[in-house]
Amino acid sequence: MSRRELFVLTLKGLLAWLVLSGLVLYFGEWLAKGLFPLLKAVMIWMSPDLSSSLNLLKSVQSQLDYSIELSAWVLRPVYLNANHFIPPGTELKSSAHLLHSFVPLVIEGSILLVWPVQHWRQRFLLIGLGLLTAVLVVMATLPAQLLGKLEISFQDIAESGSSPRAIPWFVDWMVFCELGGRWLLGIVAAWLCIVLQRAILRV
Repeated sequence: MSRRELFVLTLKGLLAWLVLSGLVLYFGEWLAKGLFPLLKAVMIWMSPDLSSSLNLLKSVQSQLDYSIELSAWVLRPVYLNANHFIPPGTELKSSAHLLHSFVPLVIEGSILLVWPVQHWRQRFLLIGLGLLTAVLVVMATLPAQLLGKLEISFQDIAESGSSPRAIPWFVDWMVFCELGGRWLLGIVAAWLCIVLQRAILRV
């Protein structure tokens, strides 16, 4: 690839990033609400002792800036340590910035929109696979982020007493995602789409 081709590809990538960021900004509310049932199902699987509810909160500063709020009710006593537990009926809350949560979608979409193809059906297949894998990436990251924030606050209490509970596995996953893993997942998802597209059209 020549220097000029690399420059053009970089410009296309930046343009795709801006366009997708704008789409997420304007249609993020609709997209998030559409994913709520799937996200709730994942959170029930991850933390069956909680009954989860999701809601969108609009920012005071901007009409297009939203946060996703998790409201979780404790169904069964949650053990923390030998002297502390969270009683049933307790309501717990955490939140995540909507645009921050959808960054992997923008990264993956930007790569797939500028990836060189020879036929229009290759591009359509890439986009279709990209939509599917983007949903999977959000399901793999956002529930862990919302539940992980709750669990981290519990862990401080748990470790203040004897026989503290073990840290839930998804807390480590949340930390990984927050330290850049979310971006990496967007890149990996794009790579997977490219591999699948080549395999499907080769058959």
